[in-house]
Amino acid sequence: MFLRVVLAEARKNLKQYFFTVRVLFWTLALPLGNGLYLYFLYLPFGAETVSLEFSASSFTVDLAGFTLIGQLLYSFFTMMLLAGVAFDRERWQGTLESVLLSPANRVAILLGMAIANTLNYLWLLVGVMISWVLFLNVNILIVDPLALFASILLSYLSLAALGMSLEAFCIHSRRAHMYANMLQEPIMFLSGLIFPLQSMPEALLPVSYLLPLTFGLISVRLTLLGGASIFDVAIPLTVLAFMVLIFFGLAIWLMGYAERSAKAKATLTQF
Repeated sequence: MFLRVVLAEARKNLKQYFFTVRVLFWTLALPLGNGLYLYFLYLPFGAETVSLEFSASSFTVDLAGFTLIGQLLYSFFTMMLLAGVAFDRERWQGTLESVLLSPANRVAILLGMAIANTLNYLWLLVGVMISWVLFLNVNILIVDPLALFASILLSYLSLAALGMSLEAFCIHSRRAHMYANMLQEPIMFLSGLIFPLQSMPEALLPVSYLLPLTFGLISVRLTLLGGASIFDVAIPLTVLAFMVLIFFGLAIWLMGYAERSAKAKATLTQF
């Protein structure tokens, strides 16, 4: 039953997302253009590499790879961020109450939405990887495949768990679109997407370290481009693992609170 709910919710969201070929522009062409924009920002300085410093260690990574990984993970983050809009769509369509009244497992609903947005992200992943690796000649340096696998897996899980918690949070508000749009630019700046974290003002670093995207960027960039081992990225991997648990638990609590609030106040679906 749980798996059926997950698959049904994922299929429903995919059908509603790909209602026109126009979405291919937003999921592929536009993010690719944003990534190229970040890459060309560095060209006037004649830079081919970027220095990354973390935990008293310094790594030199390929510039094209630095911007590529930043754009790929950021695009996945925005997919998860916009997942909360799905509940707004249920409210607009008048089906939110039916979802809450159904016997479907609430976690399965959240997971189905997250999976749908992950599948939407694959368009970007395939297109960007092929075009950037072929045309920009990204220099990949992998010394520890296990470290790379753990970095990718925990980055995905932490961002997916964050997306689920945002989905559950957005059910409490009719401003999901506004919140999603407001968060995109600040998080792009704070996560180290555009420039290395050592260039960040020290006053802002504590905020940066609250974001799973920050540690995902650190671990994937170092293990894929800098030849880092599992010991070099032990700290960001540990933080990402804790964030998976924290955000997943938060998603479950927020969804339960929404259901209890709906039963007590009967105002969740009213405008």
